Amino acid sequence: MPKGKKIRVGIYHPPKSGMPYLVVTVSSDGVIATAVESKDEARILASKKSQSVAVDDVRMKLEPQK
Repeated sequence: MPKGKKIRVGIYHPPKSGMPYLVVTVSSDGVIATAVESKDEARILASKKSQSVAVDDVRMKLEPQK
């Protein structure tokens, strides 16, 4: 992941019963909205996205200096 690239993930609760939860990812590449059926699914999806960002940031710091 390029240095300085930030990703934000948000969960939006459905306004009415029967509507899906939205997991929205915002980055410099654009906006991605994913609909899921339950709050648990939304939390799992959001945590997977944020974990991959954290892992990429750590890897960049551990790369040897050239």
